[in-house]
Amino acid sequence: MMKGLPRWIAIALGALVALGIIAFGVVYVLSERILRRTYEVPAAAVSIPTDPAAITEGRRLATIHGCFSDCHGRHGEGRVTFDQPMIARIVAPNLTSAVRRYTDAQLAAVIRQGVLPGGRSVLVMPSEAFVALTDADLGRILGFLKSLPAVAGPGPAISPGPAGRIGLVAGKFKTARQLIAEAVPPPEATSEEAAFGRYLARTVCAACHGGDLRGASNPDFTSPSLQVVAAYSPDAFNKLLRTGEALGGRSLPVMGPRARQNLSQLTDAEITALYSYLHDLH
Repeated sequence: MMKGLPRWIAIALGALVALGIIAFGVVYVLSERILRRTYEVPAAAVSIPTDPAAITEGRRLATIHGCFSDCHGRHGEGRVTFDQPMIARIVAPNLTSAVRRYTDAQLAAVIRQGVLPGGRSVLVMPSEAFVALTDADLGRILGFLKSLPAVAGPGPAISPGPAGRIGLVAGKFKTARQLIAEAVPPPEATSEEAAFGRYLARTVCAACHGGDLRGASNPDFTSPSLQVVAAYSPDAFNKLLRTGEALGGRSLPVMGPRARQNLSQLTDAEITALYSYLHDLH
C-alpha cells in the first residue's frame, strides 16, 4: 500500500489537472459566446457643431464625463486603465484616432449603446450612463473630440484573464449591453431644477455609483449610495465636487482626483441642480 501511494497520488493529481483543463475550456467557450454576441441598435443621426463656442463647451462636457483628462488619458491619447493578468488587461483607446476611424453614427452607437461596428458589445464602457446623453450634449462632445489633433496612442485592447472569464460566465462582470439592459433608473425628480439634476446624475454620477445611484463595486473600488448627499449642506456639497474633500475634511482616494480633474468643471447651476435632486434621493 505504501509503495502504491505515490502512484495513486499522481493519478489523482493528473485527474484534477485534466478536470481543471476541461473546466477552463468550458468557461472559455461560454465567455467567448458572451463576448461574441452581436446586437442590433438603430442608427442615430447626431448633429456635430463646429463653432468655437460649441467646441469649448464640448471640451468641458468631455472632461466632466471622464472621456477627456481621465479614462482615455490627459489628451484623449488612450491609456491602460486596468492590468491584472488573472482578471484582465483593459486599454481605453486613443480617441483622436477613433473619431477619425468611425462615422458619427458609429461613434454615437459606441458611446450611448455600447455597440461596436459589427454589432459586438463593448466590454468596458459606461454606456449605461451615457445612454441618457442628449443629442445636443453628445454632439458637442464629438465636435470637441474631432477638433483635437491626432496624437499617438493605443488602440482598444481588452484581454480577459482566467478570473475575468469566470466572472463573465458567473455574471460578476458584464458587457456594456448587459449593463444597459439591467440598469434600473433612479427615482423621478419632483421639480424642473431637480429634473436637470437627475439628468446630470444619470449621465455623470451613474458611471461610478450605479444606474440607480445606490452605489456599485468593481475590481478598483466600491462606491457609496448617493443618498449620502442628504448629510451635506449646499456649501459642503459644492466643496466636495470642486475639491474632492468630504465631510470632516476627509480625503477620498477615488472621488478626490475625479472631483479635481473632472467634476470641478461643473457650473454652479449644475451643482445646485445636482444637489436639489440628490439631497432628496430616496
